[in-house]
Amino acid sequence: MKNEACSFQSTAAYSINFESILVVEDNLNDHLLLHYLLRQHLQEVVPVGATSAAQAMTYLNNCYAQQNPLPILILLDLYLPRRADGWKLLRQIRSNPIYRSIPIAIFSNSTDLNDAEQAYARGAASYIKKPVSLEGWQNILLGIPRLLKVGEAAI
Repeated sequence: MKNEACSFQSTAAYSINFESILVVEDNLNDHLLLHYLLRQHLQEVVPVGATSAAQAMTYLNNCYAQQNPLPILILLDLYLPRRADGWKLLRQIRSNPIYRSIPIAIFSNSTDLNDAEQAYARGAASYIKKPVSLEGWQNILLGIPRLLKVGEAAI
């Protein structure tokens, strides 16, 4: 199946000639908003969604197994719905040499400064407090090209 991009959603079929951003978010409103804004502001990439750590790993493993492009960025909600789930996924990705170079931006509603420190210590390229406004989300998306450069430097 090298002519179709990998996806955990069987209805999604794209040409393999695209770059994707994997959005791992269990909150439906945030998930839909991120997909909408990514389509509006970064039209050159395809947002791909996962609502759990297991779906995210399935997506990555399918991409690799089918020799399809890996996402150029992972936007990861830390609480999936538990914080331990987000940390576990970050650890799984960072411990796998195949996925290690993909930049990961952690999103969270948490105000715990330890979460931000731990995110960087565990290999996240960025830790972002989830904004409460549409304008805040749009401003975050303006920083995605910088996150991609961080990922390139890590390769």
